[in-house]
This record gives sequence, structure tokens and C-alpha cells, in this order.
Amino acid sequence: MLRVVETQCAQCRTATSETVLADRLIRTLPENEVFGGKLRIVECNECGLRYLNPTPDVRDLGHIYDYDVYEDSTNNNPVLMEHFYRTLTRYVPKPQRLIEIGCGTGDFLAWLQSQGIPNVEGVEFADSANRVKYNGPLHVGRMEDIDLPDASYDVVLLLNVIEHLSDPQAVLVKIRRMLKPGGVLLLRHPNSDLFFFKPYWLCVEVPKYLMHRRLMKRGKRTGFTIAGFQNQHLFYFHRRAITRMLNSAGLHMQHFSTTDPYNRLRIGKSLKKGKPIEAGIAGVRHVLGSIGLGPECLSVATPQQ
Repeated sequence: MLRVVETQCAQCRTATSETVLADRLIRTLPENEVFGGKLRIVECNECGLRYLNPTPDVRDLGHIYDYDVYEDSTNNNPVLMEHFYRTLTRYVPKPQRLIEIGCGTGDFLAWLQSQGIPNVEGVEFADSANRVKYNGPLHVGRMEDIDLPDASYDVVLLLNVIEHLSDPQAVLVKIRRMLKPGGVLLLRHPNSDLFFFKPYWLCVEVPKYLMHRRLMKRGKRTGFTIAGFQNQHLFYFHRRAITRMLNSAGLHMQHFSTTDPYNRLRIGKSLKKGKPIEAGIAGVRHVLGSIGLGPECLSVATPQQ
């Protein structure tokens, strides 16, 4: 059994009262069973940050990552790569030096090089990161522990990574130092406001839990994700929490959106595979994205003056 530790709010930096958002719903999920079912999603009553408490012990993080998932990352989808590129070049039309934190096998960095960005670098925690596909430096290790030069990067990419970090506040402070004047941080993370939006919760999350319980009684294991829970996701951000954390780190949010072009793609793909329920869920998420309740948040932040 993997180890857990009690933690405190990474934003308030002190012990605060918490509201438990998900305990029983996620207790019997396979990803929680390896921790004895002890992981819970809680919300700080002072600042609204959502996180796991207890949380996985940092010494066991290497045991819960499947490094092969990088070969099939949704961030490597051509539709998303084009979307990210258009977004960042609105703020930095001709970036000269760019770094991606959590670059996986570097597919996106290789694609960015093909678009004319001359200097790209990656940071990756995974031991298998030597399979990178771009031409440039690779920094292996936890972002919390790696030293990178100040005021040196036009763009920092943090795409579906911040929720994995053990100290996201410290990493954002480091990114603020790394950015040149006028540089940008492109940040993407799951939107916990969707998972805890009551109508969505009742219509999607609760039925998934009931199906999970039914299959468990038959001795079958399920791969469901309920309430956005993954044991690799230590934090569950939403717009208010990420805005507050960016401000604390000396960064100003310039853009925020939960409209994800990949959902439109998933609708068509699911229908072609004969999975109308998956297509319907993707369609609902696309509509919710227009009112700030899409499944993923995309932000652009710049250093505060």
C-alpha cells in the first residue's frame, strides 16, 4: 500500500478548516484503493482551493505514473496544438525561447519547432523522458527542484501539469522569475467547477458512481473517473482559485476560457465509434464551456508590473 500524508492549503500556507467534497464517491476507485481509500478531495474554507487531503507521499509519486501515457496525450492532438499556438502568439507574436514544463515525449515542442520557434526546452519528471522528439535541452526532475535562469523565456507552457505539482505556488513564483518582460505563461488544467456543478454532478458523476458500485459487486474493475479524481491530481483548480494563486505569484491573468475545441472533435470520433453516450457527454461539455463550465481551463498570464 502506498503512503499518504496530511497536508494543508497550499495557498493559505497554514492549517485551515476544510469542507470534504468527495470521500465516499471515490473511496473504492482503483486509483484510491492503492492508498487504502484514504484520499479525499477537500476545499479550503478560507480561499476555496481544492486539493487532496490526505495526499500521496512525495516519495511514492513515481509509483503512480504510467510513463507510456505520454505517447497518447490529448495535448498532442493537432487541433489542440494549433489552438495553443494561436493563443500564445496573440501575446508573443514571434517567441524566440520557449520551455514546456511536463513536456512528456516532446511532441508539442517538436511541432512548435516546425512552426519556426528556434529555441525550445522541456522539463519532465518521468524517467522515460529520454524519448523526446524535439531538438533542444531536456531538464529531468521535479520542477520544484530544478534551477532555471531568470528573465530568459518568452513563453512558459504548463499544460495539464499544475494539478500534479506538490507545490504549485512555488512553481508559479519560479515561472514569474523565468519570464522575460512581456513574456507569457500558457496554463491549462481540469476545471473542478464542472465536476462540482450540481446538475452535472447529479446527471453524470452520481450515475457513474452507481455503475461503478454495480460492477464492483460483480467482481469487475472499472476505469471510471469520478468527480475528476485521479491520484496523480493533487489539486483541483477553478477560475477563482487559479486567479488568486497567479496573483500571489506576481502574475496577472490576461485571458481565461473553458471552451475546448477538442470536445467538438470527440463528438465526431465517438459517433463514428458507435458511442452515442460519450458523444452526448462531449456535446454537453462543449455547451457548458461557453458559460465557464467546460472540462478544461486555458489561461494566459503575464508578469505583474
